[in-house]
Amino acid sequence: MTVNSREGANKQVISSQADSLIKISRIWADFFPANTSNQPI
Repeated sequence: MTVNSREGANKQVISSQADSLIKISRIWADFFPANTSNQPI
């Protein structure tokens, strides 16, 4: 296994983690505005 193939595998892991973080942040962004706007002040 060469260094280049290991770097490629690491980049795939990092990109997949970034994709999941983006999806989670979008879910939170959709959830929180609706939740906080319904709370009485």
